[in-house]
Amino acid sequence: MLTLSTLLVAQAVSFAVVWALPSPAAPQMNLHQAVQVMAGERAAADLGLRRWRQAQPPAGRDNDWMSSVVAARLGVPRARVRTVWQRSTDPTAVQVQVIKQGQLLASGPEQRATVEEALLLPGLLWPAFELAVQHADGQWTVVGADYSALLQWRRQVLLALLAGAVLLAPLAAWLALRVTGPLRRLADASADLSLQSTARLPVEGPREVQVMAEAMNAARERLRDQAHEVTRMLAAVAHDLRTPLTGLRLRADSAPPAQAERMVADIARMTSMIDQVLDYARGELHPAQRHPTALHLLLEECAQHAQARGADVRLTHAAHASLAVDVLQLRRALDNLIDNAVRYAGAAELRLEAGDGVVMLEVADRGPGIADADKVRLLQPFQRHEGSRNRSTGGIGLGLAVAQGAARQHGGELHLLARDGGGLVARICLPLAQPAGPSLAGRHA
Repeated sequence: MLTLSTLLVAQAVSFAVVWALPSPAAPQMNLHQAVQVMAGERAAADLGLRRWRQAQPPAGRDNDWMSSVVAARLGVPRARVRTVWQRSTDPTAVQVQVIKQGQLLASGPEQRATVEEALLLPGLLWPAFELAVQHADGQWTVVGADYSALLQWRRQVLLALLAGAVLLAPLAAWLALRVTGPLRRLADASADLSLQSTARLPVEGPREVQVMAEAMNAARERLRDQAHEVTRMLAAVAHDLRTPLTGLRLRADSAPPAQAERMVADIARMTSMIDQVLDYARGELHPAQRHPTALHLLLEECAQHAQARGADVRLTHAAHASLAVDVLQLRRALDNLIDNAVRYAGAAELRLEAGDGVVMLEVADRGPGIADADKVRLLQPFQRHEGSRNRSTGGIGLGLAVAQGAARQHGGELHLLARDGGGLVARICLPLAQPAGPSLAGRHA
């Protein structure tokens, strides 16, 4: 309806402009100049005239006075000269114009010289006419105004279209904003969507945009319910596996020492896998519970816990930065990255940088690194690296997925970068916020 209304208004404006403007009139001519062009004394193009030949004389009523003057001026018989007004010219109006000049007084030999002088005045302009002279071969040479009525109408129609476009520009801009504004807001809101988010997309604008927003809201709710159902099932299975593992752990105590050691190692590895699954499920099922936290103290605490387990972990740089984060989620992500670095490189270096609106928590190692082709794949759940990162080294491919999920829960992203000199840098980039409230130091003193 909006498009149809705009087209109708545009057509109405163009029609009104064309209808209101007068018909394009031919330019005025001077008889003296026309005679000069006919005699070959001057070029037609220089005077805005046109000269051509044709087989028939111009159609219309011949003007006796002008034709007689031209015949006398050119020295040709009167019967071979015709002067015809264009169809849009009113002969009565021309006669009135001659009378106003005071030259047309009466008919007779005495007045002919006066009329000839009046008609051939260089500054006297007449409505457009065609002057024709017949040659001995029967052809007519015609001199007329270099004028195209079709061209003039095209210019007039173009002017009407331009006026319509200018008048419709505000309406078109309003219509464009009415349609694109809701679409832009819908796109911006969609960029921040996640399965944990409970905010609905804005339902506004034209009916089609509203239908699309409602469909996207319904689809997101269905996907969220399905994903949460699968994750809850995964968490329930992982949790229920703890009971048989506990029984196996008790039975391992009564087994021969050699077998018991292997059984305990297998049970510990399975327990670690279950813990990773539960960590991933908790991050997917529960939204982040953010509290103002001093990130440099959190990173220092992660390094100390890893050192207490005998790991070679050093905090090389920690800028002071406070941010509202979910401490459990972010610490779980950092622990996974530290464990990966220690497992595959034997040591890890931690850094905290803040600036340019983001805060970066880095875990760097000197291990084999990750190929660029595998970086995107390894951020997905249950994806493991080939080579050294296989089942013999432990893990089921959830460490990086947990870290990625925690980063996205906080509006950030996890990047896997090649380290200068060899190795890998796992960098969590989070949007920087102003510190507020109690810090981590007060809660974990």
